[in-house]
Amino acid sequence: MPEPDRERVEKIKAEKQRIRTSMLERRRSEPESSLMALGEAIRRRVEETSVWRQCRFPFIFISSKPGEVDTRRLIGDALASGRRVCVPLVGQGRPDLEVVEISGLDNLVAGRYGILEPPPGSYSPVGPGEWDLAVVPGVAFDRRGHRLGFGKGYYDRVLAGRRAPALAPAYGFQVVEPLPVLPHDVPVDLVVTESETIVAAENF
Repeated sequence: MPEPDRERVEKIKAEKQRIRTSMLERRRSEPESSLMALGEAIRRRVEETSVWRQCRFPFIFISSKPGEVDTRRLIGDALASGRRVCVPLVGQGRPDLEVVEISGLDNLVAGRYGILEPPPGSYSPVGPGEWDLAVVPGVAFDRRGHRLGFGKGYYDRVLAGRRAPALAPAYGFQVVEPLPVLPHDVPVDLVVTESETIVAAENF
């Protein structure tokens, strides 16, 4: 993707923020019971995908923000099936996520930005390329696999160096067309909603 000029970049950033604000408000306005039911349908659909069935060491975000698709049962199911699981840590003063392996979800604590993470001493560092599937969050997505996050770029940097497929669980209302993108934005390979599995053909 060619580099857009400065004015174009600012317009794209403004449009991203508009979508982000609107989508977060939509998420907050949905009844918790409705989101829980949708999240359970999404989990079941994720576990039906071939990339999930084949993975042995998934990297999975721990759902922490209001209205986010719940991933904790997905993590629990992976561990119960004998898989290894790694999760992200957002370190103080570091520009990148740290990837660590966990053995359970007990005693999670709120870290930077209020994101749940395992407490010190309950995890082991994971080297680049060890995990074989990424399950990542997002505020909005499009059918090409582009994702809109919170603007920090953490997951773009993780996904840019991956050698494994990336999947995003999302409510159907989070799929937006078209989603504005910049050259550093890294798409996912699949977006899994409560009603469909969207395969980004150009990426996967």
